[in-house]
Amino acid sequence: MRSRSSPGSATRSRRWEAKVGRQPNIQVHLRVYSNEMVSEIIDLDSAHEAFDLDDWTVEPQCNRISNGEISVHLEPKAMKVLLCLADRAGEVVTRQALVDNVWATEFISDSTLTHTVADLRRALADDARAPRFIETIPKRGYRLVVEMVADSLPNAAADGRRRVRVPLAVIVGERVRVSNREGSILSDHFLFLGDQEIPLTDRTIFFGRGEEADIQILIPEVSRCHARIEIESVAVMIEDLGSKNGTLVNNEPIDRRLVLASGDAISIGPTTLIFRSLVNDPTRTQQDS
Repeated sequence: MRSRSSPGSATRSRRWEAKVGRQPNIQVHLRVYSNEMVSEIIDLDSAHEAFDLDDWTVEPQCNRISNGEISVHLEPKAMKVLLCLADRAGEVVTRQALVDNVWATEFISDSTLTHTVADLRRALADDARAPRFIETIPKRGYRLVVEMVADSLPNAAADGRRRVRVPLAVIVGERVRVSNREGSILSDHFLFLGDQEIPLTDRTIFFGRGEEADIQILIPEVSRCHARIEIESVAVMIEDLGSKNGTLVNNEPIDRRLVLASGDAISIGPTTLIFRSLVNDPTRTQQDS
């Protein structure tokens, strides 16, 4: 961390003074990540209650995260970064906004935020190359790759905690990050990308590039809300949702709901997923939507 009297700080101050002139009784705070003097204000006070981040419980007032018997103490700045990301879960939070909200008027080196995010990833057992929680958005900032939703579990009102819903899977190129949702081992239906397995644990599953998708495919050719799978008794139906580039099953574009058979190849943009089912395969037919 640079002190206010460091050579770098003095140089920046002289440049600022040369630009706007010396004015008495006016204090100017400079930022190191951007030329913008105004950044987004994130309300951290509303995020002080405990919440769930997939299988982790986050307790801001204690600067602690826990997962079963594992308990990790976070540095206060690291917890504030996590709160900023959680407050905008699913959205990109710029480096500038994180610096402004966490470090306020302190002058910090460019690597300080990077090191703090790396500490958070280590605490969460996250991987920057295949992020489960914190995704780096090059030249912009970071994104918590989960969505804040109301907790529908029976004990939601009792403990007052918010929960963070993790998508079933996030696909980037040939890599898949699959969440550890409860009930995944009981699923009868699966998608495969190569040898990577995605259990279909929900009755309705949306595919797309947007944060609201259950299976996020982060590729430009994929629409924000691209396609939908619905599990109806033993039948599994797929439907294109008016996507720009369409949805293909076995290399054929679909324009109606289609009953999937085990072994079918589903192409969404350049990504091809193989559907597998433990249930007896129904005869595949196209039906009017």
